[in-house]
Amino acid sequence: MSMEMLGSNYEKTYTRRISQVGNSLSVNLPKDLATMLNLNRGDEIEISYNEERGEIVMKRANRIPKGVRPEVLMAMNRAISKYDEALRNLKDR
Repeated sequence: MSMEMLGSNYEKTYTRRISQVGNSLSVNLPKDLATMLNLNRGDEIEISYNEERGEIVMKRANRIPKGVRPEVLMAMNRAISKYDEALRNLKDR
């Protein structure tokens, strides 16, 4: 893993080996990255390819539950992100 300074943020870079699972190719996610993104078995990710830059980008799929307005979900996600550590500490009590 390497870390690069981007403005006031760090970008973590991981190197992974491609495996074969059945007829498909597979790449595993590091546990700390899955934890940071709150990803669990069965969750969906979105994969996009930028041909011009030759980059593959993976991110958590943004699935909006039926009947929930997108702006409400965005506000909820901001609050959860802001208070993530406090919420996790409450869970462990």
